[in-house]
Amino acid sequence: MEPLQPIPIFLTETSGADGGLICGYQILDDGKVRTIAAENMVEALAQDEFVTWLHFNLTDARARRWLLDAGLLPQALREVLHDHDDNRRIEGADDDGLLVVMSDFTFDVDADPSEVGPLWCFLNRHLLITARQRALRSVDELRLQLRGGNTDARSGAELLASLLDMRSARLKRLANEMIEHMDNIEDEILAGDIREQRAQLGRTRRLCARLRRQFVPERADLRKFLQRPTVVLDEADREALQSSAETLGFAIEEIAELYERAKLLQEELAARLAENTGRNLYVLSILTAVLLPMTLVTGIFGMNVPDLPGLHSEGAFWRIMLLIFASGGVTLAAFFWRKLL
Repeated sequence: MEPLQPIPIFLTETSGADGGLICGYQILDDGKVRTIAAENMVEALAQDEFVTWLHFNLTDARARRWLLDAGLLPQALREVLHDHDDNRRIEGADDDGLLVVMSDFTFDVDADPSEVGPLWCFLNRHLLITARQRALRSVDELRLQLRGGNTDARSGAELLASLLDMRSARLKRLANEMIEHMDNIEDEILAGDIREQRAQLGRTRRLCARLRRQFVPERADLRKFLQRPTVVLDEADREALQSSAETLGFAIEEIAELYERAKLLQEELAARLAENTGRNLYVLSILTAVLLPMTLVTGIFGMNVPDLPGLHSEGAFWRIMLLIFASGGVTLAAFFWRKLL
């Protein structure tokens, strides 16, 4: 890496700030981690014997200007940051570095659990630079891990692999929550309680579909990239990224199984709803058939015309009522005889 010249831009906000350099860490040879303040960034970047991670907030104009003007970033990443290009990718960059644009889960509490935001990354053997516009979960977990001095990463690629593993772990936890929720829905459907499950299953399928659309292409791109013979990576870095791709693949497979399970439960729910509807229509048809002759009798004797029999006879009302119930009984007997009930 070429020596970096100091740049007359100083980011005064450090870890936890809503702007500029969010956090910076350097992993020493003995595995210890030290924090990098904004005013010490250039000095830390010049120390190639250590692994350095800098994380920026792109909503701060100072951070964006520093990244675009700094000589350590390849031209491809500068163009991506300048254009706010959030198309997911992984490709080689200058000086045997990697340019990665990945998705990560956001911190929005009221948002959909599958809500993600872009994370721009550049890495080489001794460096990882990340930048985001919205607060993201996996990078925050990596920040907490490094702040606690708990890491075995020895390169920028291994730091990226840790970041990918944390995201996959989040995806796995989300899948486990959906599995538990799906178990409850299945129990309710089998128990006959099918009042609200249709909307819940629809939300689960939409969530699974969104997660698959967001992460399946990333897994495919990462696998294709690692299989290219022109990719220059140390064996340990390649193995770390390959392991991360496999971990992500396992999580995506669980999401795919959940999608198919939700689809089957929707079909089961539709069948039970159709069965209930058919049963209700059957009962309604029986009632209509039983009441039809009774309605006919009441209709005939309800006509206000001359010569209506029983109009002035004693006990005519009870005889008509007996005829009504008798016609209904005969209809029911006919249904039993034809084994329709």
